[in-house]
Amino acid sequence: MPRPTRPSAAPAALRPALPPAPSRGGRSVAAAPRAVLAALLVAALVVTVALVVPTAAPARGAEPVLVHSSDFETGLGGWGPRGAAQATLTTADGPRGTRSLLVTGRTASWNGATVPLTDVVEPGTTYTVELWLKLPSTGSGYADLRVSAQRDNAGVASYETIATVTGVTNGAWRQVVATYTPGPFDTVQLYVESTTSLTDLLVDDVRVTGVRHTPDLTLPSLAQHLAGSFPFGIAVEPPDTLAGRGELLAHHAVQITPGNQMKPDAVQPTEGTFTFAAADGLVDWALEHDMRVYGHTLLWHQQTPAWFFRRADGTALTTSAADQALLRQRLRTHIEAVATHYRTQYGEFGTPGNPIFAFDVVNEVIDEGQADGLRRSEWYRVLGPSYIADAFRYARDAFGPEVLLFINDYNTEYPNKRAPYLRLVTDLLAQGVPVDGVGHQLHVEVGRSISMAEATITAFEALPVTQAVTELDVSTYLNAGESWTAPPADRLLQQAYYYRDMFAMLERHASSLESVTVWGLEDSRTWLRAGAAPLLFDGQLQAKPAFWGVVDPSRIGTTPTPTPTVTPTPTPTVTPTPTVPPTPTPTVTPTPTPTVTPTPTPTVTPTPTPSPTPTVGAACRVVYTTSDWNTGFTAGVRVTNTGAAPLDGWTLRFTFPGGQTLTQGWSATWSQQGAVVTATHAPWNARLAAGASVDVGFNGAHPGTNPRPTAFTLNGTTCTTG
Repeated sequence: MPRPTRPSAAPAALRPALPPAPSRGGRSVAAAPRAVLAALLVAALVVTVALVVPTAAPARGAEPVLVHSSDFETGLGGWGPRGAAQATLTTADGPRGTRSLLVTGRTASWNGATVPLTDVVEPGTTYTVELWLKLPSTGSGYADLRVSAQRDNAGVASYETIATVTGVTNGAWRQVVATYTPGPFDTVQLYVESTTSLTDLLVDDVRVTGVRHTPDLTLPSLAQHLAGSFPFGIAVEPPDTLAGRGELLAHHAVQITPGNQMKPDAVQPTEGTFTFAAADGLVDWALEHDMRVYGHTLLWHQQTPAWFFRRADGTALTTSAADQALLRQRLRTHIEAVATHYRTQYGEFGTPGNPIFAFDVVNEVIDEGQADGLRRSEWYRVLGPSYIADAFRYARDAFGPEVLLFINDYNTEYPNKRAPYLRLVTDLLAQGVPVDGVGHQLHVEVGRSISMAEATITAFEALPVTQAVTELDVSTYLNAGESWTAPPADRLLQQAYYYRDMFAMLERHASSLESVTVWGLEDSRTWLRAGAAPLLFDGQLQAKPAFWGVVDPSRIGTTPTPTPTVTPTPTPTVTPTPTVPPTPTPTVTPTPTPTVTPTPTPTVTPTPTPSPTPTVGAACRVVYTTSDWNTGFTAGVRVTNTGAAPLDGWTLRFTFPGGQTLTQGWSATWSQQGAVVTATHAPWNARLAAGASVDVGFNGAHPGTNPRPTAFTLNGTTCTTG
């Protein structure tokens, strides 16, 4: 399609035009695009300073508006069956009023009840979805149910999990309260399904309310405030470009990072089939608003389709020369296709029409628990460490010299992660591998030592590379034992001072930083669990104390003791790149005694694949590995479905044998009761095909020794180990 032209609207007028990237003959001038952009932003700040004097925050917005309500007392209220199911009214099984909606005849987990919302909701507005769920007396004794949305746009269907409610029975109604922000759509519908069970189910008292939040655009622009130091970016999903969110984003950022739309599974879900529509929408928006785009990511061990590592007959690739050649060709083809698309669509890289200035080439390849410091991914299993250099060389050939090529990783602030990361980049440069930049994700929590992050940046300043902070967020939780709906005021102040100290440190190293990006626009859409509130704006698009920590610390009150600068003994909290930036984790209220454990609610989940009878049990294998230090450890868990049928939803359980405690996990919803640990699939990895594996992990603490669990179950079936 034709490239969009830049409008002359007022918000864009406050920004400098995107400069053409200068010609670079080597790494010594790799930071030139940042320097030019910073200078232009300073100029923009000078002429608009009268517009950015801090003012009091505006009113929080209008009262919520009810857009849909169904109590099923007088009819179906627009609800109907989904798939092969039947949806009827019933007076049996104790409805909350006199009737409820009964769903029967389900032949697949995605069958259920649905209601169209196309005419009552709008893209980019946040809605609160409330309803009650229960199983009828004819249903199975226990089921995990899911509230979801199907959004169809330009012929592409997206299936988005809003909330997952575990352990629903026929004994009591369970209330779900969750939020949903639809992206662009032609049609959209709300529906109830299950994760695996084919049980009958009941729905009652559905309410959908919404309010369009309005940001305060009289606040100082973060991008302009930081213009003299480095470009400021925000990681986004499509809904972040709509309505009030889009206004907030346009006011404060000068570059964006697509959170998921450029990852391998989004770009090439099946071999030879490339889908760029979602990513192009974000690039178009950036171009219209004179923003740069930081691409993320060409290679990763997660969100990479299984076909990459399988032959045409479905068997796994080996280390044979033929299989290695096949995987290298697939990697090269993928990288070349991405580069060719964006060159064809937007013009040559480095010209004003093409806003892509950098790309994460490889993401999260370090494992400090390995002797060589490298993650044992499928890439490594087939190719060994050579795939990293190959990816950079393929990317340079495909993108040319005008796109900065980055390596990116998390926890790089910890000395035991810093060392192998530094060694890898040093070795790659010595081989002539075209690594232009080093990314530090900086997913941290209040209280983590900023001096460690500074030591890492300082260490890489000895190398001929630029650097970037790629995924910054600051959780208000200090440990997994803390939980709240909203952080207490003193913790929000602590977060504000942490942001103050973090940005003061980053500005000391501004000449080394290509850009600084925060991982998300506002707290309601963070990838972290509910209550973490790690970003600069709240869910109503209003500035938090953390915002003033960056822009004007005098606005956040009396300064407490500065963030500690003493480097502690490394005890990392592993926080990998978010797999899917979620919509807010739902608040689930039990009635009267069961406890609902919410599943994080990413805005994009895999397309449900209808299956005749989802398997509840499983034939499985578990590989459990740990990296220990002092009284802490990081565990990696690989779960393989060794059965002949796919699993549409899975739950892994095991028991700690030595008094260990779970502190934080990723790629699944983790919980611990006593010594028993439970990991339930995330929406994006719920389907585990026959022969497929999923990698999850967590951080934990131990009392001095860390014996491994000896038994694991998957969906109640005992797995083999090793």
